[in-house]
Amino acid sequence: MSATQSTEGSEEKAREKIDAGQFFACELRVGRVVEVEDFPEARKPAYKVSVDFGPAGVLRTSAQVTHYEPESLLGDLVVGVVNLKAKRIAGFPSEFLLLGSYDTDGRAQLLVPAKGAAPGDLVG
Repeated sequence: MSATQSTEGSEEKAREKIDAGQFFACELRVGRVVEVEDFPEARKPAYKVSVDFGPAGVLRTSAQVTHYEPESLLGDLVVGVVNLKAKRIAGFPSEFLLLGSYDTDGRAQLLVPAKGAAPGDLVG
């Protein structure tokens, strides 16, 4: 991969282009956080997060969002990619990808669905 300079002067990584079919193969859904646990076995600070995606069920993932207090995440609506193959992280099966953006300090900021969204809603 090559790096390019944006007009603001911050560095961005150029990524390989994919076709729309690859993107649309991802199933993005709204879910509600139902459990957050510490994950001391992870290499980088992380939580084990369980999210109820409605008809897609409750799925678990490892997320590097420890700058959030666990209690503050409970009940929040989030967006996740729910049709990825499970990946083992420090012996824990991560079943979906929790989506967010990175702030200037490199911390993940969770994506928040629009008002009126409900667990299980498709994002498209």
